[in-house]
Amino acid sequence: MIRRFIPLLLLLIGLVGCRNKAAVTDKPVVTVSIEPQRWILDRLVGDRMEVRSLLGRGGNPESYEPAFSHLASLERSRVYLTVGNLGFESANLKKVVANNPNLRIVCTSDSVSLIHATHGSHDHGADPHVWSSARNVRIMAENMLRVLCEIDSENSAVYTENFISLARHIDSVDVACDSILSPLRGSSFMVWHPSLSYFARDYGLTQLSLGAEGKEHSVRETQDLLRHMKSTGAEVFLVQKDFDPTQARAIASDVRTAVIDPMNYDWDVEMLHTARSIAGTE
Repeated sequence: MIRRFIPLLLLLIGLVGCRNKAAVTDKPVVTVSIEPQRWILDRLVGDRMEVRSLLGRGGNPESYEPAFSHLASLERSRVYLTVGNLGFESANLKKVVANNPNLRIVCTSDSVSLIHATHGSHDHGADPHVWSSARNVRIMAENMLRVLCEIDSENSAVYTENFISLARHIDSVDVACDSILSPLRGSSFMVWHPSLSYFARDYGLTQLSLGAEGKEHSVRETQDLLRHMKSTGAEVFLVQKDFDPTQARAIASDVRTAVIDPMNYDWDVEMLHTARSIAGTE
């Protein structure tokens, strides 16, 4: 008797599973480049859209090369929101356009005042790490809001309300970081990779980088920077989470080291962690 009902039961389970799957995949899809962007967009769209990130958690934008499957996933996207100036974005943009000629591509860092990375007398182009600034992130959120209202005008009021709430939160993070770092105005901190240029600008700090974009300093340059760092009274060396902490301590054995993660999805948490790490209050 029970055996008779097994096929019917399996059919019902399959139908329910397909229905649930359809409910998820039927949402409009929007793709971003990195996790901090996804944090912003998630707070704007709520559960009305599916937000995908090309570079997932733990990825490194300097060495990332999107797999074909990642680029193919853009086929379902209503729009691709780039950061702008990220190496993997520019390297793969032609492929994206070729595979998805009708895909709308929008740069979310439009209107952001860019900082140009320099090494000696050479200009290495705009620093792409714009999300290290709360003020920049607010602009990025405004640009995202504009796109959302265009592609889904029926829910523009909801997106606008979400933006207002998000903007307040971003401003509160900015105020908190400013309060934490205000006693350190004019001081320096060291990083291996120059990912905090905008952060340093916002809070009146100087970023000293041992590894320039695409090039590491020579031993002599490293020693000169270390001496300069000590002369400014800087007391912390910030290293990204994928950097060998043993190597960091060997490079700067007489200063405090702290681990940061600029690619952290939880953008607000990471901003406060970075500020406290510099201030020595973490």
